[in-house]
Amino acid sequence: MRVLGTICCVFSLLFAVHLACGNAPLDVGGRHGGSDAAGDVQAPRDVADDGSNFVPVSPDCPGCTFPPATASSCAASAPPISLVYPPDGALVPPNMGVISVQWTPYGSSFVRFEVHFNSANSDWGIVTKCAAQTIDAQSGAPSGGCELVVDPLSWSTLASENRGGDPVTITVRGTTNGDCVTSSNSVRLSFAEQDLSGTYSYWKSNIQVVDITGQVWAKTFGQVEASEGQAASALSATCTGCHVPSRDGSRMVVYQNPLDSDTVDTDVFGVLLDMTAFPDAKPIGPGADPNAGVPAGFSAIFPTASIYVTSNGIPQTTDPFAAPANGFTVWDAQTGAFIGPATIGAVGTRPTMPDWSADGTSLVYVQPTAVASWRQGQLNDDNHIFGGSLYTVPYASGTGFGPPSLLLQSGGENNYYPSYSPDVPSSFVLFDRAPLDTNVSTLTGCTGTFPKIVCPNDSYYNPAARLMVISAAGGSELVDLELANGSPASSPDTLSNSFPRWVPVAQTYKGQPLMWVVFSSTRDYGLRVLNHKATGMYPCYPSDSYQGGGRGLHTYTFSSQCQEPQLWLAPVFPSEVRAGNDPSGVAIWLPYQDPSKHNHMPQWSMSE
Repeated sequence: MRVLGTICCVFSLLFAVHLACGNAPLDVGGRHGGSDAAGDVQAPRDVADDGSNFVPVSPDCPGCTFPPATASSCAASAPPISLVYPPDGALVPPNMGVISVQWTPYGSSFVRFEVHFNSANSDWGIVTKCAAQTIDAQSGAPSGGCELVVDPLSWSTLASENRGGDPVTITVRGTTNGDCVTSSNSVRLSFAEQDLSGTYSYWKSNIQVVDITGQVWAKTFGQVEASEGQAASALSATCTGCHVPSRDGSRMVVYQNPLDSDTVDTDVFGVLLDMTAFPDAKPIGPGADPNAGVPAGFSAIFPTASIYVTSNGIPQTTDPFAAPANGFTVWDAQTGAFIGPATIGAVGTRPTMPDWSADGTSLVYVQPTAVASWRQGQLNDDNHIFGGSLYTVPYASGTGFGPPSLLLQSGGENNYYPSYSPDVPSSFVLFDRAPLDTNVSTLTGCTGTFPKIVCPNDSYYNPAARLMVISAAGGSELVDLELANGSPASSPDTLSNSFPRWVPVAQTYKGQPLMWVVFSSTRDYGLRVLNHKATGMYPCYPSDSYQGGGRGLHTYTFSSQCQEPQLWLAPVFPSEVRAGNDPSGVAIWLPYQDPSKHNHMPQWSMSE
């Protein structure tokens, strides 16, 4: 069926959404990234009785028309229209439910715009006056452009007609007088074959408020109209941030700071949450008692949510639950009970950042060369590691962990935040890599003055970090995800691509395996979050971090020049890894998140 029609819409500022990425060998579009802008939603509309046409019902544009494609061109004085978002070649989950089309310019030159969608199965346009320009959420200032958010009803038509098919070409046309036409560049948008289900959770930082540093929030993908929920609402802590959900979404380990005092970070502890009744999550086990909580560290939950492990986050000798210096602690993920310590690495090592394979037979982790120490030696938590190498260790229920094996040796660069691919057995490990920077005198060295202290080899929110994949069996299959990273490896941009995680489901697209990855980044989100709009903008760190110089309390709000990390979603095609090619597509802004906040550490669980 070929969908025909013109839809008039209203611009009422609401929210913005974005799209995923394509892969050239699969003919889903271009090989470059894109951006985004402020969101507006269309007015309600009806569908014709035969289902073939949208009938406009818009208080903004009642009876709106737009010149045909054969109309004469507007005068040369008409400004050019540039499509800013979605990125060319985007591949999107068909159940995403909403998408944003953004362009410049905004202004009185054009009286109306038409956003046109064309494919073998779809040919229709949406007309808007662009009554209000988009706002940059990073600064609160106008962005100089327009945005049309394709609502769920229009989306469902586009997705159903083009799921798994050829790309949809999106073009924006403008008219200065109602008779002539000026067109923008075009981008191609493709729909995956299978829906992407599950719930993502993330740490949302409230950076405008002194002493309040955020909470963990969760949102079910595809439920456009449902609000996100606070995942750890059962906790009374001022701050919750680091967290890990089980693959089935039934459990979550959340690390909290009850008072956010930061005199020392030994007041940070973990809590196991029963998420089966979310949003009414229930704390269980020792973590429910602030005096007997799980010591801070990085955790990984076994695929069946039977046990979980936690790293030696803050070395302690008096806590009965403290991990050995060269190992993890093991906990019952159903009751929260402490099971005992597990020695993993050799004496003098400090394993951290574990992740379990989908079948539970292997744990991948990082063995750092050095761990930061600051505030006169009071703090040396494993959020700040340097020179990380990747190791794996086998696991079998009843016998525990076997001897570790080297997966990737560091040559000075930092390899960290590893994540096993969701197939069984796991084919790949996704991880962050920060190149070795020799502009500092030591591996753990820093430059600059607060608040612009830079520790270029640190794992924590590193501006130079890039997403990489390596074969889970080791060997030569080490590939830079250039499209997902937003720049080529030969000329990298500093976009803080951080904490990558696989979505725990394997799909297919046009006969090839397809997987998805989610991560945070400070790249521009079209016209909505402009992190690179001016010189002098920089990544910001909490005052109690290593980059904060040991200042302790969260006693300041971030500068207006602070870059604002957001969550991004990208496809990965495993067959391209084996061919030695970049297997990724351009990344899209993950829908539904709050663009006015700093968003970190996305995690995904298959809760549906």
